[in-house]
Amino acid sequence: MKSEKARVLVVEDDNLFLWTLIHFLEKEGYEVVSAASGEKGYEIAQKGVFDIVISDFHLPGLNGKELIRRVKSIQPTTKTVLITAYQPEEMNKEEGILNAYLNKPIELKNLRKVLQELMR
Repeated sequence: MKSEKARVLVVEDDNLFLWTLIHFLEKEGYEVVSAASGEKGYEIAQKGVFDIVISDFHLPGLNGKELIRRVKSIQPTTKTVLITAYQPEEMNKEEGILNAYLNKPIELKNLRKVLQELMR
């Protein structure tokens, strides 16, 4: 375990799923900050640096892809994971803002694997 925890911002509007992600990530050793909307997530990102942003695509107001685009504009080295019910090829990965996709419903073991790869 690293002496300094990686900071993760999780943006998800489903309270139960958000709680599940927070609990899982904290158990994995991450420092977790959360938001229930894209706007709130961006507001938080403007006040602190994050190693990883995990966001649902469908959020009220600002969607997850736009949130990630805005975060990358102020924190270009932040790794990003978009959770979506869409197929990855439909999401324009070539834009360079998204490091990984996870399709819903996600399996936590897949999230663990993706995060480990991103933190290398």
